[in-house]
Amino acid sequence: MSGPVQGFFQGRNKEEKDTKMAEDRESRENEGSMYGYGLEEILPVVIYLTNKYTSGESSSVPYEKAEMLMEAVLYCIRECFTWNTTGVLPAVNSLSARQAYDKGYEYVTEKVKMARALYDGLITDFEDYGCLNYRKTVLEGLPAFFLKYDIRFCPQDHILTLDYPDMARGEAQCGADRIYSYLSHLCMEKRFLEQFDRQAVCRVLAGVQPDYRELYLDNICEAVLFQAVKCVITDSPVWKLETSGDEKELLGIYFDGDTREQAARKTAALIEMLVGAMGNAVPDPEFRNYFGQMGKAFSARYLLQAGSRE
Repeated sequence: MSGPVQGFFQGRNKEEKDTKMAEDRESRENEGSMYGYGLEEILPVVIYLTNKYTSGESSSVPYEKAEMLMEAVLYCIRECFTWNTTGVLPAVNSLSARQAYDKGYEYVTEKVKMARALYDGLITDFEDYGCLNYRKTVLEGLPAFFLKYDIRFCPQDHILTLDYPDMARGEAQCGADRIYSYLSHLCMEKRFLEQFDRQAVCRVLAGVQPDYRELYLDNICEAVLFQAVKCVITDSPVWKLETSGDEKELLGIYFDGDTREQAARKTAALIEMLVGAMGNAVPDPEFRNYFGQMGKAFSARYLLQAGSRE
């Protein structure tokens, strides 16, 4: 056994090697077979990438590096069949594994360029509302991705921990996919936040966390959206982000008799109505869908505030 497969065996005892090889083979065969490729078709691409990684000086690398290069190949193949700017995806089995890898690599490169364009838009007239975590993630953390991201040999690693959360928690993405998605979300959130006066946003954050400038680690837009929808429910001026009247009573009246599912649907509809009412500033369905996903979580909190058991 030679090439990168041989590298799987370096630095491990025999039992560990045999077990890990069996697990890795099954995992990669499963992923490769999703696009019609067996391991015997993918390994030559890994060998090609290994030769590039070692500059042709060796066909054997340590297990961890071989694993990294295999994941790099699979990542690009997956990208070939799941994303491109034309919206027309190649049919499974229409390309060789090497062709799919090369095409996927091109798509990853293109996605990084698009992510960079999103980032440039995000930092134009950037407002952090005094939130240290948001500022550091955007202005200090994200630039490191564009400096250190390894498209060729480790595209599956997006490097950053992304300490400031977007509203799409739990996304199972990695590499350029994760950064592109993350920046898309932050740009949409920025567009929403720009509809409100800075001081109004800061008041909301201070109400959630008095020392929010240093200690607030959650999503700014989520807090503002939650308050804005509450303003709609209580018939308060949305632009002020302050409710009037008996908040608990008005929430109770609005959700009176609703099950959790009904309350979630009503809240999602309110969110979509709210962002839709912003006119040309937020014209696309993607924006409304992204914010509308918060309906279930928000409604549960509104019901709790209203004292409902449903």
